[in-house]
Amino acid sequence: MKRRLTNIVLSASIAVTYMKARLRQTLVATVGVAFGITVFIFMVSFIQGTNEYTQDVVFQQSPHLRLYNEVQLADQSLLDRHFPGDVNLVHHQKPKDILLNLKDVNQVLDILQADRRVQAASGAVTTQVFFRLGSSSLNGKINGIDPGMEDKLFDLSGKVIEGSYSEISVKTNSILMGVGLARQLNVKTGDQVLITTEKGGNFPVIVAGIFKTGLTDIDKLQCYASIKTVQKLLGVPASYLTEVKVKLFDKELAPEMSRELQARYNYQGSDWKKDNASLLEGDVLRRMIVYGVAGTILLVAGFGIFNILTMMIYEKMKEIAILKATGFSDSDVRGIFLTQALVIGAVGAVMGLVFGFLISYAVSKVPFHSDVMITLDHLPVSFKLVYYVTGFTFGILTTALSGYLPSRKAAKMDPISILRG
Repeated sequence: MKRRLTNIVLSASIAVTYMKARLRQTLVATVGVAFGITVFIFMVSFIQGTNEYTQDVVFQQSPHLRLYNEVQLADQSLLDRHFPGDVNLVHHQKPKDILLNLKDVNQVLDILQADRRVQAASGAVTTQVFFRLGSSSLNGKINGIDPGMEDKLFDLSGKVIEGSYSEISVKTNSILMGVGLARQLNVKTGDQVLITTEKGGNFPVIVAGIFKTGLTDIDKLQCYASIKTVQKLLGVPASYLTEVKVKLFDKELAPEMSRELQARYNYQGSDWKKDNASLLEGDVLRRMIVYGVAGTILLVAGFGIFNILTMMIYEKMKEIAILKATGFSDSDVRGIFLTQALVIGAVGAVMGLVFGFLISYAVSKVPFHSDVMITLDHLPVSFKLVYYVTGFTFGILTTALSGYLPSRKAAKMDPISILRG
């Protein structure tokens, strides 16, 4: 055991001596590894920071799960009812003319609010309308909400940039308008706007406030009002609700709970993963790009290490033969060259982690102001430990694989044939 330890120490000493003999090439290989890790750390930190910020903004305005009714085709056509035994083909069948309200929705809300998995649940009435002011007419959507519960779900009061959020709950025929829609109509707080429903009814409303979420699809198309105000616009009873929004303590339970509630209450439903599928898939693709770029750079650095060690083996053939003749085993010789690769990899990886962190930290302090991303005052960067562990491991594995083939070749050399020349 003691002799084995001595051989290991001696092999490491010889490896250091060889690296000093080819110091310039060793430094180039180390810098190559460091550059690859630096690029990886910076790219993954910046891209994942941007992804996390974007997801936070989107998920702030998205419930973990939704329950609603969709317009559906009739189960049977008129021909099916009159000729039940025949094969009947009906083209362009019209959807069923039914109300989209949820049955027994108030009881369902009571049950959901008592569920331990649920953080908040709120009913809503949503409908398509036209917003008119003078000659301007814009298509959009108005959401009838419970202001208190909606604020628990999405912190909507914190996104009001002008006017009062609470006014829609105490003042009839008042709305909160998205900042993009307000700009298109050129309205401000206190102005009156005419709303036209799908059935042609016209209702004047007062703009009580203007909100900004940072999501263009919401800010340019949507308004909020109390449930009573929207029910009045539609001429429907107080029990009429078209949607239930739910926020959970653990959002990962949303898909399973959505299926459970759909089966129990015969509603249609969706969850945050379905509603944001394109965003989540884009996140996966961006990660693949980051790992691909960093892997390519490290692969180039690995070829450099491979070439350095291969050339060193040819230059040190006589020394290798002498070492083997004096009692060094194949594993000892292999260890000399693997040690060089691992030292280059370890030093390069540590340098890459340090430089990657410093660059990422500097970028995170760069001020950034946007009219769309209202909560962003600097560039978003993520500093998760897993990125640094992954980068270090990636660098060590790349250099170890690059050094394995040359070290294997050196270990298989026949000292007798080399010394004979």
